Formats: sequence, C-alpha cells, structure tokens
Amino acid sequence: MTNSQPLSPSDLDQVRHLFISGDRKRSPLVLLHGTGGDETTLIEVAQFLAPDHPILAIRGRVVENGYYRYFKRQAVGVFDLASLAEETQWLVAAITGLAERYRLNVADMTAVGFSNGANIAVHALLTQPQVPFQQVMALHAMQVAAITAPQNLDGTPVFLSYGTQDPLISPQNFAAMRDNLHQAGADLSIFQTDGSHNLTNAELQAAQTWFKAQQRDV
Repeated sequence: MTNSQPLSPSDLDQVRHLFISGDRKRSPLVLLHGTGGDETTLIEVAQFLAPDHPILAIRGRVVENGYYRYFKRQAVGVFDLASLAEETQWLVAAITGLAERYRLNVADMTAVGFSNGANIAVHALLTQPQVPFQQVMALHAMQVAAITAPQNLDGTPVFLSYGTQDPLISPQNFAAMRDNLHQAGADLSIFQTDGSHNLTNAELQAAQTWFKAQQRDV
C-alpha cells in the first residue's frame, strides 16, 4: 500500500469537519461516525470519554441513500474494495492535513470510530504505512477486507468493543479482525457485551478507562 498523497489546500477546504479546540495540552481525538452520522454525531461521546481534549470530527464523503459513509458498499456487509482503498487514503490525508492546519499533535492522537468509522480506522491502521493517529478506539468494528500483509503495529494500543447479539458482525468476522490486529503486533483490549450494534453505558465506561490509561497528561 502506498502512502497517502497530501490534499491540496483547496481540497482540504472541501473536507466537511468540526474542530473543537479544547485544552491544547491534552491529546487530540479524531472522530469517525457510523453510517448515517456526520461530524456532530460522536461529539457527546468524545466529551464523555475525554473532557476538554481537542476534537477533530470528519464527515465521510460517500453518500448512500442519503446517508454519509466513509466508503461504498455493494450491499450490507459487501464492500466496494476499490472505494475502500481510495477513501482510506483520502481520510488519512484529510486527517493529516487538518491536524497540521489546527496544529494538533498527531503523536498523541486517538482515532475514535463507531461502526463504519471504526471499520475504516482499523483498516487504515492495518494497511497504511503512516497514519496520523497513534491509537484506535474501534466501537463495533468489523473486518472489511482480507489483509495478508498488515503493517507492523508494534504495540499500538487498540480498544475493540463487540456485541454478541450484533446482527451485522459475526463472531467469525470479529475474530478475523482481532487476529489480524494481534498478528500485526497491536496491544489489544477487548470489551464484549451481550448487546447488539449499539453503544452501551458499560461499554463507554470501559472505553473511558482504557483511554485514561493511555494518556501521558493525566
């Protein structure tokens, strides 16, 4: 996989996003919404997980039946791999460019994704030589493509949450993603619920505890 090409200033201006400055001494979060969400969807979640931390939330640029996503799919659970590759590189370039614009410290950045946003965050981590975040909180993510030669993650912290009653993510799919991350060297933390494809209070409490444990500034 090649490095993402930087976005031009005019292309960067077209990225739909929301930035909340917060305490600039704290580590920033980049928020990636689920299908049908937008750059505002995860703001309250982020402010619960990490009060006063800088927030950069980016809207996916794919529209499916009026719903925003980060990459195309042919049907539920059947993904357009060409779109996945293109949009993953675009997202990495968008985050990199906006982080530079807002002077965010990418060395301490955490990607927080839900569903479709979590999928592309994990995929970027596994496939891109350089990503502008150092840890990932992937809430209800799934394996979206077979990856035979993942990047060396060498202890990169990754939090995964999974619902055993999730109709969209099979146990086999989740296990494949988990195994890919483990084989790549990620430092995995997994929170399993008996719920479906939705966030729960217990899950967010566990995610908050994990996030705090990663911080150098708390």
